Amino acid sequence: MPRFSSPFSSFGPVSLPLVVAVLAGCTTPMPPPQPQRMPSPPPSTTITAPQGVSRAQLEAAGNACEKVVANAVKTRYPQPGSVMMMPDRERIAQQTANQTSVVGEGVFEPDASEQAMAFRYTCLYNIRTNRVDDVQMKYGSF
Repeated sequence: MPRFSSPFSSFGPVSLPLVVAVLAGCTTPMPPPQPQRMPSPPPSTTITAPQGVSRAQLEAAGNACEKVVANAVKTRYPQPGSVMMMPDRERIAQQTANQTSVVGEGVFEPDASEQAMAFRYTCLYNIRTNRVDDVQMKYGSF
């Protein structure tokens, strides 16, 4: 019977796996892995800080207004439930040298027997006194 010759037959049976391993290393390299997508950051409040007013002062205005707004909703609708502000729909801006305006939206979720209710608010915060001067609320769908 005729015997077929191979160019690798002269290396012997031990060298064949070595040759296969070397040839496998000659293949086209794999592309680098794609970077993982980072989760998007949570929605944030838009803050417009003019000169002379720090971002911390404007954030304090936003925090104070959110507390007053939550209390106003709970006063008008005393049934148990939760008040949720929507930080991606809140805008804080300096109005005058001492007054900051906070405009935003939220949702009040009463107990399980009632539907959630949306609201909008405008709040004026006095930076000099660190107090809320006025809050205007609008309830219902918009």
